[in-house]
Amino acid sequence: MECISNALPMEAKVFQARWSGREIFIPVNLAKKPPRERQSIRASLGDVIYFYEWADAYEQTGFEAIGMFYGPEIVREWRGDAPVNVFAQIDPSQWDLLKEIGERVWRQGGENIDIHLVADVGR
Repeated sequence: MECISNALPMEAKVFQARWSGREIFIPVNLAKKPPRERQSIRASLGDVIYFYEWADAYEQTGFEAIGMFYGPEIVREWRGDAPVNVFAQIDPSQWDLLKEIGERVWRQGGENIDIHLVADVGR
């Protein structure tokens, strides 16, 4: 998703996603909103998602986020299941770190992280 890759690298504060369980997220405000694509309500360990309140599907509150899953979950928000764009996967070599950050944020609150795009090396 070019709209997101153009915003990287970024330094941001990551928070626990209250409704989706093992998800941490970064609030964003992208200048150009990505279209709906590759949508799902299921996320697996390492999945990276984009959520936006598309006008024809949601009451507008202004919430927009990039989420990272540190365990498999059904993606939800306060209105119920939430279709999201699944657009990237965190390298499996980083899953233990992702789980560690996710657990720490869940127990202790938000923390600052750096996000970088690493090109797919065709594993």
